[in-house]
Amino acid sequence: AAAAAGDRRRARYRCTGGDASMGGVVLHLQFVRHSVCNLCVHAGPPPVGHHPLAVVPLEVPSRAAAGPLGALLWGGLSASVGELEKKEEELRLKLVALLGEGLSDENESWQTHAQKLRTLTVGGYLQLDSITSCEGMLDFFAGHRVLASQNSLHCSLGIRLTVHYNLFCGTVLALGSEDQQRWLRKVHPSGALGCFLLTEVGAGVLSGLVVETVATWTWSGDEGDGYFDLHTPSPAAVKTWISQGLAADWGVVIAQLVVEGESRGPHVFILDMTAPGVTRESMGSKTTFNALDNAHVSFDHVRLPSNSLLSKLCSLKPQRETDGWRAEYTFVGKRPPSFLVIAQRLLSGRLCISDSAIAYLEGVLGATQSYADLRMVWVDKERKMPLAKLPYMEKMLDTVRACVSVHKAFLLLLQREFAEAVEVGDGEVPRDLATRIAAAKVEAPELAIKSISLLRRDVGSFGLMEESPFGSANDVLLCCRFAEGDSRVLQQMLVRDLVRAHTGLRPLAGLAWRVVRAWLSGALHSSARLGYLRDQQLLKLLWVLRKYARESRSTSRARKETDAWLRAGDLVYDVAKVHAQQIIHSTVEQSFGRSRDTDIFCTMSATDCMLCHVY
Repeated sequence: AAAAAGDRRRARYRCTGGDASMGGVVLHLQFVRHSVCNLCVHAGPPPVGHHPLAVVPLEVPSRAAAGPLGALLWGGLSASVGELEKKEEELRLKLVALLGEGLSDENESWQTHAQKLRTLTVGGYLQLDSITSCEGMLDFFAGHRVLASQNSLHCSLGIRLTVHYNLFCGTVLALGSEDQQRWLRKVHPSGALGCFLLTEVGAGVLSGLVVETVATWTWSGDEGDGYFDLHTPSPAAVKTWISQGLAADWGVVIAQLVVEGESRGPHVFILDMTAPGVTRESMGSKTTFNALDNAHVSFDHVRLPSNSLLSKLCSLKPQRETDGWRAEYTFVGKRPPSFLVIAQRLLSGRLCISDSAIAYLEGVLGATQSYADLRMVWVDKERKMPLAKLPYMEKMLDTVRACVSVHKAFLLLLQREFAEAVEVGDGEVPRDLATRIAAAKVEAPELAIKSISLLRRDVGSFGLMEESPFGSANDVLLCCRFAEGDSRVLQQMLVRDLVRAHTGLRPLAGLAWRVVRAWLSGALHSSARLGYLRDQQLLKLLWVLRKYARESRSTSRARKETDAWLRAGDLVYDVAKVHAQQIIHSTVEQSFGRSRDTDIFCTMSATDCMLCHVY
C-alpha cells in the first residue's frame, strides 16, 4: 500500500472503484493516504474529483506464504512443494541413468518401447511399496509427473507405467491373498509386465456397469479339484483398448464369476497372457503414440487355476456333501466386494492422469513464458517490449498459472487422502473422495487442453515450430479425457449424485431457499459465486427433468426418467462443469484459505470465457 511513498510493504484491499491487488503481506488498514486504484492506475493522494477510495481491509494470505501450495501434511509427512520438487528431480536423474538423455520416440516399435518399462522395473525406478504405503505413494505420483514434464517427456511410457504399477500390481496387492502378493513380489523384479483387462467392445466407456466376459467354476474329477473357465461369449464381450496388451506377460481380468449356475458379479482373476485360448490382436495404427500397444483380447475357454481368483476379500472353497462336491462362495464383511472395491485402482489412475495433465500444462506454460519473455515486439515506432508484457498475454499467462496452482493444491490433497485410504486397506474408498477424484479427472485434462489451445493461439507462428511445446504430443491430453473413465460418463455420475441428493420436497425446498438466499447476499460478487451458479443450474435441471418425464410416452418410470435425462442434454454437462469447479475451488479455499490464485480461478470458472471454448 503507500506505493507512492516508497513503502516496500504491499497489501491487498478493495476499492469502490475496483479490486486493486498488490499481493504480499496483509495490512489491517483503516485509512490509506496513498493508494493504487486499478481503474485509473493512479498512485499517490487521490486527486479532487476522484472516485471515493473507501478501502475495506481484506484478509488474504501472502502469495509468498501461500498461494494454495504452502506446506502440505502428507499423512504425517511434511511434504512442502520444495520437497516434492526434490523428489521429482531424484526420479528424473534415475530415469536418465536407466534410459539415457533425450525424449521418447512416441512411434517406435512397441516391442522396443515395452523393453524400456522392463528396464525401469528391473532398475527400481519405482518400488512396489510405492503403491501400498502413504509415504510411498509420494514417489508413485511424482514418478508420473516426471514422465509428463517437458524436459523428460515420455507420454506412452507414462501410460505403460500406470498400467503396470497401478492397475496390475496395485490390484493384486489390494485384492490378492498373502500368497498372491508374495507371488507378485517374486515375479516383479524379473521385469515381467502386466496389463488390466476391463473394457469390452459392447460396453465401451460403460465397462464395469456391463461385463459380459464370464469365468465359470468347473469341476475336474471326483476329488474336489476344479478351475475357472474364462470365456468370451460374444464379439461384444471382447476386451478392447487393452494398453500393453501385446507386450504383457500377465494380466488381471475382470469377469463375471459364475458358481453353480449363479452369477456372483464381476470379480478379478490373475491371467497368464500366454495361456492356451488367449487371443491377442493389435488394434491397428493410431494417429500417434504407436509405441504403446493397444490390443483386442478374447478368451476361448481358457483354464484358470483355482488360485487365480484374487481372494483377499472373497474366496471359493470346495465342500464335500452327500451327493457330491459343492463350491462355497464366501466373502469378508456384510456383502461381496462391489465394483468400486474391485476397480479401486481406477481411482488412483484418475489421480495420475489428472496430475500428469497439470504437470504437462505446467511445462507448456513454462516454455511459453520463456519464449514470450525473450520475444520482443514493436508497440509503436520507437519502442519494443517483451511479448509477455503485452496486457492480453500477461493476463493469459497469469490466469493459467493461477489455475495450475489451484489444481496442484487440489490434487495434492486428494493424493494424501487416497494414500491414507489405501494404507488403511479396509476396502472401499469413501464416496465423497471418489466424487472429488472424478471432479479432478474431468477438469484437469479439460483445463490443459483449452489452456494450451489458447497459449498456442497467442504465440503466433512459434506454435508451428518443432521446438515449441505445441506438437502432436499434446494429443496425450485427449487420452486423458477418456482413459480410466470417460469424462462425459464421470460428469453424468457427478450430476446423478446431485439429483439423488435433492430428491423429495424438503431437499428441493432447501435448494430453492439456498439459491434465493445466495442471490440476496450478493453471492455473484464473492468467492461463493460457483456454489450459487451450481445450485441455480441444478434447480433448473430438476425442473426440466420433472417436466420431460411427464411428457415422456414411455410406460415405465425408469424409462421416463431415462428419456428425460437424455432430453436434458447439455444442461446436465453444464451442471457437472460448475459442480466440479465448485468442488475444486471450495476444497482448496477451505484447506489453504482464500488467495489471489483462488480468486482468479473462481472468476475464470464463473465466467467460463477466458479459458473455455464451446465445442
